[in-house]
Amino acid sequence: MARLLILLAVFIYACQAQRTNPNISTCDYYAEQLYGQNNNVTQYRLIQHIVSLAFGGGSFPGSNVSSEVTGILNPGVVNSGSYSNVSVDLRPWFNGTIDSTNLNNQPVGIDWLDDGGIQPLYDFLSGQTTEVVFSSPKSNE
Repeated sequence: MARLLILLAVFIYACQAQRTNPNISTCDYYAEQLYGQNNNVTQYRLIQHIVSLAFGGGSFPGSNVSSEVTGILNPGVVNSGSYSNVSVDLRPWFNGTIDSTNLNNQPVGIDWLDDGGIQPLYDFLSGQTTEVVFSSPKSNE
C-alpha cells in the first residue's frame, strides 16, 4: 500500500511539473491537452478515458500506451503474469466466476462484464466511439 501511495505522489508531482500554471486543476489541464477544450463534455471524456485505461489497460489496436499497463480486467504481467509466483488475474471477481457479490446475505457470482466485457472500453480508447457505450446488461439486473 505504501508503494502505491509513493507511486501516486510521484505521478501527481510529475503531472504538476508539466503544467505552466500550477493553479489550474488536473482535470482542466488534461481535458484541454487531450481534447483541445476544457468544458463539461471534455472533462467527462477525460474521466471515461482514465477509468477505461485503468480497467481495460493499454493493449488495444492503435494504443500508444505501454502493453504493460494491463488494466485490472486483464491478467497481470508483473514478473510474467505473476506476483511472488502467484498469478495476477482479477477478472474472475467481475465476470461471475467467483461468488464475490453479496445478494440477500448469500455469496453469488454476477457477471458485471456481460455487456461486451472490456471491448466497449477499447472502442472508446481507440476512438471508435466518443463515449463508453454499454447496452442493457443481462446478469446484473
